[in-house]
Amino acid sequence: MRFIQAPVRIVRKRLAITTALALAGVSMCATQSQASPRPNVSRYGGVVKVGIFDTFPGFCVSNNPANSALMAERTIYETLFERTKGGDMIGLLASGAVASADLKTWTVTLRQGIKFTDGTIFDATAVLANFNAITGRIAAAAYSAGGLPGYQTKAYTVGTGTAFTANIKAMTVKSSYVIEFSLDRAQNDFTSTLYASGRFFMRSPNQLSNSTTCANIPIGTGPFKLVSWTSEQMVVSRNSSYWRRDPNNNAQLPYLNQITFTNVKEGSQRAAAVRKSALDAAMFTSASEGTFIKDLRKRRVTVNEVRSATEYYPSLWLNQGKPGSPFSYMSARQAVLSCVDRANYLKVRNKGEGAVATSLVGPKSAMYTKTGFQKFSIKNSKHFLAEYLKESGKARLEFTFPADTTSASQGNAAFLKSTWAKCGIYANYVVEETGVIITKAFNAAPKISSGEYYNAYDALVLLLFEGNDVAFNLPFIVTNSYPKNSSNPVHPLFENSVGVVLGLNHHTDTTVDTFFYDGEAATSKSIAKKNYRDGTAYLQSHAVMSSITHMYYTLFTTKKLAGIGTLQIEKGKTQRVATNWGIDWTGVWKKA
Repeated sequence: MRFIQAPVRIVRKRLAITTALALAGVSMCATQSQASPRPNVSRYGGVVKVGIFDTFPGFCVSNNPANSALMAERTIYETLFERTKGGDMIGLLASGAVASADLKTWTVTLRQGIKFTDGTIFDATAVLANFNAITGRIAAAAYSAGGLPGYQTKAYTVGTGTAFTANIKAMTVKSSYVIEFSLDRAQNDFTSTLYASGRFFMRSPNQLSNSTTCANIPIGTGPFKLVSWTSEQMVVSRNSSYWRRDPNNNAQLPYLNQITFTNVKEGSQRAAAVRKSALDAAMFTSASEGTFIKDLRKRRVTVNEVRSATEYYPSLWLNQGKPGSPFSYMSARQAVLSCVDRANYLKVRNKGEGAVATSLVGPKSAMYTKTGFQKFSIKNSKHFLAEYLKESGKARLEFTFPADTTSASQGNAAFLKSTWAKCGIYANYVVEETGVIITKAFNAAPKISSGEYYNAYDALVLLLFEGNDVAFNLPFIVTNSYPKNSSNPVHPLFENSVGVVLGLNHHTDTTVDTFFYDGEAATSKSIAKKNYRDGTAYLQSHAVMSSITHMYYTLFTTKKLAGIGTLQIEKGKTQRVATNWGIDWTGVWKKA
């Protein structure tokens, strides 16, 4: 497996944030007295070719782009909030957010003067239309009016990200540029939910009008517009009416004329294309492409590297709920998790790139603790295996997990299979396209009577956890995104479908829910952190899941590209240079 990252529209953390930006109107630029001299006109123009490793599924709420494909879509779309290098959540399309004292009401103020590329005004009504879709309210209303046939006419507006909005009880337009979100539970990191790891971007209400338009005609507020697309390639061109200016020089953004994003599946081919300047840039993952990353680093005379932090945490998910899965037994989970040779995996499969996991998340995360985390021990694994065989009456511990079609992904799977064999565990992997794996892992409507289940696999290694906070990670580990006492109006419709689809472990232990919900409701960082760490310790000590190595993403470019990671959202605030979805292309320019 190249560690697969599920393309889920989702989010993260910051206590009662008030981002009152000191910028007037819609121009994110310095005042005239602060501005640098007129921009160098030589920055404008240029055609860029970028190699990615994901395909394009479409542009609607139900079409979830995986990491590097998301980078391309984010040239067209923008989010309400963005995360800075320092970890702050600050406004982009929004100018700020204020929480009530009980953390159950969040008032979001929007920037004025922004339009979608179809001419529609970006305002609170447009935001409401987007979140009516994302939260499942449009589809739920269609269901109420016409039953399942009615629901199916609007099902395109429901995605896996709907579960991430399960805490939104109501939304109210307070004025043209102010919208209020009422929450079911207290939540101190709600702006991270609105960011959704860069996935809750705003579409023109016209795009949401029908399934064909929604999936095929992206209409955003971003710096570029769609020229053409297939599942393998996407071409965008400059949006000459884009609303932002470069605060360093007052230049109208963006600088580039055109970008072509092409899916180049094999890392060896991406690396060769950058070396030969057939591609201006290409994205890589340390999880399976360490060989090519190391080789490109030796070529600093001809290429530059832009790298994310090691803040992406692929997890080993063990499906307790699937009928017949051995992982309903804790002893089976303990046997498997005690037989993961993380250090050797990092050395052999990751070529030393990344970090050996000592917890489900990295040391900088609010969730981080080593407590209960299983260490590699063939002796302990065989002890737990014997317990499982006795408890279950089975002759052996056997399970199946998926691997992507790339050679690196299959190499990773083979390594795990051979390690588990040393402990007497029989693991089999099936080779399938990433898109197929995602569809089968997140199946909100399985035909259980026919042997299907929400997650079709006994186990899988999948990248979902990330970052230093919790809002994005939480929906994957609770028993149901819609708790029994939820006052969300879509709760009855989605509780047994969307509500359970993200939790790939499919456990039923609500103690986990209590730890993490109490953390989100905390009014101090120290109390929140204690709850989160206790929750992680509980997951680890009960062998619910684990992690193998932690990873980063990196982008290599030719020397002709400039301006990467230097564009400020506001004076002194620059968004993260590189993330799981790549880089922001708004301020990038190409040298002559």
